[in-house]
Amino acid sequence: MKSAVATGLMAAYLGTISISSLAAEAELEHAEAAVEEIVVTSTLHRSRADTALPVNILAGEELREKVAATLGETLQDQVGVSIASFGPGVGAVVIRGQGGNRVQVLQGGVGNIDASSISADHANSLEPALAERIEVLRGPATLLYGNGAIGGVVNVIDNRIPTRLPAALGGFIETRHNSASDQQVSVLKLEAGAGQFAGHLDAVYRESNDVEVPGYAINPDIVNFQDEGEFAGLVASKGKIPGSNTRSHAGSIGGSWILDGGYIGVSFNRLENEYGIPGRAVELHAAAGGTRILMQQDRADFEFQLPLAGILKEVHGRVSKVDYQHVEVEVDGKIGTRFEQDGVAGRFTFHLGLNDNREGVFGLHFSHRNFSALGEEAFIPRIDIDSLALFTVHSFDVDTTTFEFGLRAERRSLAQIDGSCDDSSTSFSGSASSIWRFREDMNLLLSYAYSQRSATVEELYSNIDTSCNALASEELIQHVATRRFEIGDPRAERETSNNMEIGLRKHLGNVTGELNIFYNEISDYLFLFDTGIFRDGIEISSYAQEDAVFQGVETQLGFPIFRNGDHLSELSLFADYVSAKFDSSGNVPRIPPLRFGAELRHSHLDWQAKLRLTQVQDQSSTAPKESKTEGHTLLNIYLDYHLAFGGRTGLFFLKGSNLLDEPIRWHTSYLKDVAPAPGRAFELGLRIEF
Repeated sequence: MKSAVATGLMAAYLGTISISSLAAEAELEHAEAAVEEIVVTSTLHRSRADTALPVNILAGEELREKVAATLGETLQDQVGVSIASFGPGVGAVVIRGQGGNRVQVLQGGVGNIDASSISADHANSLEPALAERIEVLRGPATLLYGNGAIGGVVNVIDNRIPTRLPAALGGFIETRHNSASDQQVSVLKLEAGAGQFAGHLDAVYRESNDVEVPGYAINPDIVNFQDEGEFAGLVASKGKIPGSNTRSHAGSIGGSWILDGGYIGVSFNRLENEYGIPGRAVELHAAAGGTRILMQQDRADFEFQLPLAGILKEVHGRVSKVDYQHVEVEVDGKIGTRFEQDGVAGRFTFHLGLNDNREGVFGLHFSHRNFSALGEEAFIPRIDIDSLALFTVHSFDVDTTTFEFGLRAERRSLAQIDGSCDDSSTSFSGSASSIWRFREDMNLLLSYAYSQRSATVEELYSNIDTSCNALASEELIQHVATRRFEIGDPRAERETSNNMEIGLRKHLGNVTGELNIFYNEISDYLFLFDTGIFRDGIEISSYAQEDAVFQGVETQLGFPIFRNGDHLSELSLFADYVSAKFDSSGNVPRIPPLRFGAELRHSHLDWQAKLRLTQVQDQSSTAPKESKTEGHTLLNIYLDYHLAFGGRTGLFFLKGSNLLDEPIRWHTSYLKDVAPAPGRAFELGLRIEF
C-alpha cells in the first residue's frame, strides 16, 4: 500500500509537470515576478527553494485567511500537518504523525515555556492572530532546535521586536465573527518610528459560545444507554459541544533601537485564556460540560542583531523570560490542579564570514525551567529542568549542487525539588543533505538526519515516587484529561531517529510544486501503553518503549488553468500519507489517515474566490484497543474584496467551512468521540489597514 501510494503520487506529479508546464509556457506569460521566501527557521536563512528542509510558510494574506483560535486549526490545511484537537480550545499540531513533545513550538526561534507538551489537554500559549509569519519544518529538526524537535518545528514569528524602522505610523484593525460558535474576534496592531526608535503595540480579544455540530457531539457508539447519566449526557450533546465556550485576550508592547546593520529591542506580552475540556457522556448534564482551564502567561523578550568584524560576520541573539500558570477547574467548581512553570530560554547564533561558496554558523542554546503541579491531580512532581546545547551548521557549493551538514550536542538535567529521583542525559544530533539544481526552475534534494530525544518529565515521573519507584496502585493519581492512571518510566532510554528523505521541487514558472518521500526509523520509541488493568473503572496505562517506523509521502502542485486580462484561475492539487508501525505491536496510535484534494482559485485585481475540497479517508490502520475513524469530505470556500477609502485600504472577507455539514472526528484526537469538528460555519470579517 505504501509503495503503491508513493509511486502513484510520484508518477502523477511528474506527469502533470510535463504536460501542464508545456501548455502553460506555450500559452501563458508570468503574471508577476517570483518572490523569494527566506526561511528564518533554517538558521542559514536561505530561500525556500534553496533549503534542504521540507517547510511550510504562512504569511501575508494567506496567513490572515487561515488564522484561527489555535495553531493546529490555523495550520491544518498545510501538507504534512494535521490537528490534534482536545476540544475547540486546544488544537495541537501534528507533523507527519508525530505531535505533543516531539513537535517543538517556538516564538521567534525560542521555545515557548508553557505546559502544552505535558498533556494533550493543555493549549499552547501562542496567539496565532498576532503572528506575521508561521513556519513549519516537517521532519526532525533537533539539530537546530533541540530535544523536542524530533518530529518537527513550528516557529511563530511576529514583529513585537521591530527589525526595521517604519516610514510612518501604520497598522491595522480587524474584526471577525464565526457562526458555528458565535465567536467574536477583534485584533489591533500599531507600529511607528521616531528617530532611530521603532515601536510596536498589538492586542487581540476572542470570545465564543459552545460549538455547534451536526448530530450529537458524543459518539452514540460509546454510550451505555442503560446508564441514565450517560444517556443524559448524550442528549445534552445534541447539536453542540457542552462546555466548549472560550474567552481569551492578549496584548504586547515592544520597541527597538535600529542601528546600521542591526537592532537591539525588547518586548512584553500578557496572555489570558479560558477554555473548556469537553467531558465524556457520563460527566455531562444539561447545564454542565467538563473541566475548564484558566491560563495566564507573562513573557518578556530581549533580542539583538549586530554586525561583527573579522571571521565572525554577525551575531543574533534572543532571550525570553516566561511566567506561566494555569488552573484546572472541575465541574463542581473546585480547583483540581494548578500547573506553574517559569523560566528563561535563549539562543545565540554567530554567522561566519567565509568565501562566496561557503556558509557557516555556530551557536549556543540554553534554558532553565521550574515546573510544578499542585493539587488533587498532581501526578507529576515538582522539578527543575536545565539544558545547554552547542550546534554548528555549514554548507558549500560545488557547481550546481549545495551540500549542507551540521552537528549538535545537548546536555539536559532534571532535578526533583522534593525528592532524589534525578536524571541527566546527553543527546547528539547530526544531519547531511544535498540540493542539486539540475534545472533553473527545479531541484532535487536528499537528506539524512540522526536525532536523539531524551524522555520528558511526564514520561519519566508520572505517578513515580521520590525514590524512582512506581507508587502502589491504591495511591495512583488519575490524569482526568486522558481518563487514565498514567505511570512513567524513570529508566527510559533515549529515542534515536534515523530519517531519510528525497524531495523534488519546481519553484519557478507557471507550474510549481513539490514531492517529498520520507522514511523515519525510531529506536526505543516511547509511548503510553494501555495495560488492560482497571482500578475503580479507570484504566492503568504505562509508558513503554519499542522500535517504530514512520514513512510517508507528501505532494502539492499548482498551475494556472485560465487567464484573460485581469482574471486568473489557478488549480492546486495536494495529498499526504503517513504509515507508522511498531516492530511487534502493530500500528502506532492516533496516526492521521490518507487525505487528498484540490483547491480552485480565481482572482481579479480587487477580489479573489477559493473553493477547497479535501477528501479524508477512513483510518482503519489502528493500534490495539483503538477504534476506527470514518473519513469525510470537507468543502470550504473563501471570498475577499479589497477596499480603498480616505487613503486607507481594507479587506472584506467571508469564509465558509464544512459546507456539507459533515460529522468530522479527527483520528489524531484523544477526544474524537466527545468533541468533533464544528459543523457548517460562516465567518465574516473586515480588516482596515493604515
